[in-house]
Amino acid sequence: MKQEKYSRVKTKIIHSLSKLLRQGLSPVKLSLVIALGISLSIFPVLGTTTLICTFISLLFNLNLPAMQLANYAAFPLQVILFFPFFKLGETVSKVSLDSLSKVQLISAFDEGFFYAIEKLSYYLIVACLGWFLVIIPIFFMLYLFLCAILKKYEPFLIRFNISE
Repeated sequence: MKQEKYSRVKTKIIHSLSKLLRQGLSPVKLSLVIALGISLSIFPVLGTTTLICTFISLLFNLNLPAMQLANYAAFPLQVILFFPFFKLGETVSKVSLDSLSKVQLISAFDEGFFYAIEKLSYYLIVACLGWFLVIIPIFFMLYLFLCAILKKYEPFLIRFNISE
């Protein structure tokens, strides 16, 4: 039963990827869109990544649904990576701020976006500095990894063409 459910989920994922490839996206362009969506989705300011991904997608004429799918799939990483980005930014800038818990961070955003920006502005600036320092290597590693995977499995994805 569990194996059958896993197989259906795997089939659905492969079918979705196949449909994206058939919409004119080569494995290279699909890798670019997914890597960009994931890289932008970990930007440490909660609530901004959908707009950023939409803007970048429209500006460079990229596949918006694929980029937003990657953005939403990687959302948990945004919260998880806030603190490593903050620590890196704190180390590089030599700014020392009071410790901030995950509960305080999320509750500030629960009060509202602008309230959180006002209360957490220094933390967000330092975390953004940490993000800016690592995003280029993260993007290129993701892009090269996804490119290799999608190029390897492209014939399989195209052959997997399930009637629509």
